[in-house]
Amino acid sequence: MRIESIKHKILKDVFGHNSFREFQEEGVDAVLAKRDLLMILPTGGGKSLVYQLPTLIKDGISVVISPLIALMQDQVASLVAQKINAAMLSSAQTPEEVNAVIADAKSGRLKFLYLSPERLNTQSSLELLKSLNINFFVVDEAHCISAWGHEFRDDYRSLGNLKAHFPDVNICAFTATSTNLVTEDILHELRLENPLLLKGKVFRKNIFISVQRRISNGYAQLKNFLQRHKDESGIIYVSSRKKAEELSAHLNMSGYSSLVYHAGLPQHIREQNFKIFVNDKVNIMVATIAFGMGIDKSDIRFVAHMSLPKSLENYYQEIGRAGRDGEESETLMLFNSADILQQKMFLEAIENAEYKEHLDKKIDGIYKFATSELCFHVQLANYFDDALDACKTQCENCLHTDDARKDISKEAQMLLSAIYKSGQNFGKNYIIDILRGSKEQKLLANGADKLSVYNIGAHVSKKEWFVILERLLELKTLSVGEFSTLQLTQSAVEILKGQKSVDIKSSRLEINSKEKRVKLAEDFDYDTELFGRLREKRKELAEELGVPPYIIFSDKTLKHIASLKPHDKASMLEVNGVGEKKYEQYGAAFLEVIEG
Repeated sequence: MRIESIKHKILKDVFGHNSFREFQEEGVDAVLAKRDLLMILPTGGGKSLVYQLPTLIKDGISVVISPLIALMQDQVASLVAQKINAAMLSSAQTPEEVNAVIADAKSGRLKFLYLSPERLNTQSSLELLKSLNINFFVVDEAHCISAWGHEFRDDYRSLGNLKAHFPDVNICAFTATSTNLVTEDILHELRLENPLLLKGKVFRKNIFISVQRRISNGYAQLKNFLQRHKDESGIIYVSSRKKAEELSAHLNMSGYSSLVYHAGLPQHIREQNFKIFVNDKVNIMVATIAFGMGIDKSDIRFVAHMSLPKSLENYYQEIGRAGRDGEESETLMLFNSADILQQKMFLEAIENAEYKEHLDKKIDGIYKFATSELCFHVQLANYFDDALDACKTQCENCLHTDDARKDISKEAQMLLSAIYKSGQNFGKNYIIDILRGSKEQKLLANGADKLSVYNIGAHVSKKEWFVILERLLELKTLSVGEFSTLQLTQSAVEILKGQKSVDIKSSRLEINSKEKRVKLAEDFDYDTELFGRLREKRKELAEELGVPPYIIFSDKTLKHIASLKPHDKASMLEVNGVGEKKYEQYGAAFLEVIEG
């Protein structure tokens, strides 16, 4: 059988897909041709298939380097559930378990071997790998190799030695997030030779983005958001272990089912909570950033942030954990200006000035994102060196373009005058302090109290002045110079002369504005009652087999079944997500539910 036929047969029979998604086939062909590959594809884009499918065609074993034990366990369980021989080596295993995996690898019984970068860096692991028939290496979460990324891990740097130890073995690297700077770093550090670079669009059209200023602790806003997601899986990110414990307890007392996940929990508790969440026995995980990299749970319907994330990379990767199955999902970020101060406090311990400045800019970037009126998806695309016109309906900024607006031309003239009359030599806080008549010693020593603009803006709160200032930066009326000084542009001159007006969404100046409800549309009609019964059957089978429910069928596949209502094997195999292998394992059980 020709390779093209084999490729498409495995795609349908093993993975249940009728066709490849964007870039998948090019990636598969590169791996089969023994070519180095870097694939940058958003979460849910189908990166794992790009290396899993070629392994089932090629002789030998694929070695996958992955950063987290929980992630490796999840991926191994998924492959084993499909009757594909896979195993991992980790510090969590007993010597007997390690020896059994090594024996299986050396005998040729394994198709996939998962290792952490720390494990790979040992002499014993190198000797083991040199004794195996390796068809190619996979570097998962490849952004971890770059110091300019958001999850740099020192052990990833040593992966650059793979080419020296295994010069004839191709390397395939995968990540969901990468700026141009990080991409160049990955290519350089891994020493990829004539690699194929495949980069998907950043826009996730099934994710709705909502960002709002946090009122008090944000609990009321969060619960209003959760009302739209009853009995659905979701993640809520908080900034500390204490806040995770407090919020989870509050939600459980309010009738929700949640668990916590943070680095302060014992390893076995973290693993236990992870499994409970993945197996749909609790709906909500309240977590710090210790939870999440590479979560392979496809039916997460929402992600909420109770404060500003560390960077746009972190934010994009974290919201990307929603809607991996392509179904409509929603995200909410709650923030206030105190968040940016807290994030910057964490930078004080960093000694490397260049790296500290780099992280400082990332924090400024996520704050500007949160306070902007521009399409949130467009901002993300621009940050990752991609292009997008507008999402139109998939973010709060685009959906509410007709919101009430307020003319702030007078306030803008005050602010711009203060910048001009103080010589364009100062930053945000100094200028706002002038407008509000601050008695700060620095201002008085500089004679700022003698300026005509001193104290003319005392009627506007400090928070509101910051919002107005951000609006002027957004409109490029202001630019930020050296040492964060504010500089006027030509647009500022036009505003000062009254030739140009400035307005803003009223809601941005209403610190206590309430969240607006957004109804997300379904892509197609399906029998919701049947979908519920199919989910129950999936849960029952998952418990019997000891695997997460989504490994059997995703929510999206169950919705298609509930829509098409197949009546025999042939019609069941027409459903996208159902292949020969899965039909043999589960088909009859689901047909009974449809007939019942």
